[in-house]
Amino acid sequence: MQHPLCFCCVVLIVLMSGSLCRAETVIVDCLITPDIYHFFKEREIKNTQIKIIHPGCFLSHPLFIDSNTSLSGEKGAQIQQTFTLPDTVGVINISSGDSTRAVSNVQISGISFIGGAEKNGFAEHNPLISIFNAHDVTLSNLNLTGFRGDGVYVGQGNVVSNHHIVIRNVIFDGVNFSNRNGISIIDGHDILIDGNRFTRISRKGMPGSIDLEPNTSLQRIYNIMISRNHFTDVHGMAAIVISLRHAGGTVPDNVTIKGNIFDKVVRGILIKSAIPKIHVNNNFHIFDNRSSSASKGDYSICNVNAATGNNLPAIEKYSDSCWKSLRINQDVLQ
Repeated sequence: MQHPLCFCCVVLIVLMSGSLCRAETVIVDCLITPDIYHFFKEREIKNTQIKIIHPGCFLSHPLFIDSNTSLSGEKGAQIQQTFTLPDTVGVINISSGDSTRAVSNVQISGISFIGGAEKNGFAEHNPLISIFNAHDVTLSNLNLTGFRGDGVYVGQGNVVSNHHIVIRNVIFDGVNFSNRNGISIIDGHDILIDGNRFTRISRKGMPGSIDLEPNTSLQRIYNIMISRNHFTDVHGMAAIVISLRHAGGTVPDNVTIKGNIFDKVVRGILIKSAIPKIHVNNNFHIFDNRSSSASKGDYSICNVNAATGNNLPAIEKYSDSCWKSLRINQDVLQ
């Protein structure tokens, strides 16, 4: 039974198992207790406010964050990956670890996360942060550096489709282009990607900085806003990719891309499908973006038929299956 006088515990360095408190504030000083996994490994991370202070922390194993939890940093807080991962498991996982139960109300802010791209190279399915079966999640004011796969991976929701996800004011730096995407979304709706910076991301043959890619007809992507982001010196197919190659006819719906800046990219925006004559009526709204130095065109749309009713830039045909714009300038995409 909860102690009547205990509303909030402040736990410094040592956590007492079986605490009487429902909510706790946990302070981890990286100068004293650098291995975060061993700090928490006997404990479920749920209903907890975690504050990381100082650089120097590391994770020797994946960390799973459950509902009603915040993870924030102060005084240059930094967490480095020191292990290799199995496929689809993130360094930080916003997930209950139980495919039958959803996670909600999670915030991560003010921390630099350093992946293993420089030391261990490319690993397509090893993200820094993964999100599964989750809603009401905010990632803000972070530095995600050297991720081997994705910076953020929003995977399939078995219990609920991931929804009400905010990714704002995050710096995605792939360091050496030895990664997949900055953000991958496989299944989710009502997602805001706003005010972020993307640089040195994506090896050759990978999609790009932001990839919307439902893999099956059960995975749905809709109500997506991608706004006010800055992409510079990024590789892959494009800065923003909407890929329909595995969608089985399921088309992402109500996707808005506005107010973004593309500089030194392969393409600014690419909408593509391996399914001939797929319809994208009334689904895409692209305007007020600016581009320079896009080596293969600012905007391309491939294997798409009846692209009417969308708010798209003027495009012209340049191959049997693809159309592209000549140049994107601010206030031109009406």
